[in-house]
Amino acid sequence: MNGKASDGVTFLTSTKSYRPMESNSVSRKDFFKQFGLMGLGAVGAGAILTACGGGGSESKSEAAPDPCTDVSGLDENALAMRKNLEYVEASTVTGQNCANCQLVKAADAKGCYGCLLFAGPVTAEGWCKNWVAKA
Repeated sequence: MNGKASDGVTFLTSTKSYRPMESNSVSRKDFFKQFGLMGLGAVGAGAILTACGGGGSESKSEAAPDPCTDVSGLDENALAMRKNLEYVEASTVTGQNCANCQLVKAADAKGCYGCLLFAGPVTAEGWCKNWVAKA
């Protein structure tokens, strides 16, 4: 509604009526449909991540540790010796690995090798800086 002040200036007055927001409201039925679809999406995403190996710590703890890389039973000195010799489980030097090293011990019942220089298991693909070609 328009009005005029005593000095002739026109001003606007609000006649806005308030209606329920029918076009923006969500019915209870629609709400539960959308909520249910979001829940199904979350469950589906979790299943896909688990199947692809990204499922969290519980899937990783189920796998048995590789006995040829398990050094949990070694003391600090044995671990330090491995580190000083720069032992790695997978060689980056072409043609040099524990399987063709003179210092490697025969594989045990688990299929893990040993080394004459330090304690603990080594992998056939492993390497250390004291590698010596088999004679």
